[in-house]
Amino acid sequence: MAYATVQEFTDYLDPDPVPANAARLLNRASTKLDQLLIGAVYPTDSDGLPTDPALAEVFREAVCIQAQYVSALGDETGANANVLTMSLGNQTITRALASSRNASGPTKTSRVSPDLLDLLQVKGLLPSFPIVWG
Repeated sequence: MAYATVQEFTDYLDPDPVPANAARLLNRASTKLDQLLIGAVYPTDSDGLPTDPALAEVFREAVCIQAQYVSALGDETGANANVLTMSLGNQTITRALASSRNASGPTKTSRVSPDLLDLLQVKGLLPSFPIVWG
């Protein structure tokens, strides 16, 4: 079950139009969020949705961010994730490598919106390891 409804996604995208495959994008984005939060512990209802209203709102926003990102990529399935350069008509797209140690192609996290990762980190849902000097 998706953490956001098509109507919530429509409201999030306003004034931009909602994609025809919105429900599928939201389901896949919810799965991606679940993957990023493996090991996180929080109370859920019988559908597996967070019961805390503030956490449910973060999940809704996160899923909308990820669904918008995947829609903008134009590669819902990730089939082109290993493509570094693509030309279509007079446009050429080159994807930056996620790390220098992976010179053969983008890493798996290139399929995750940087804005999603920022949101989760700011809300305290992704671990952060501070450096302590001295």
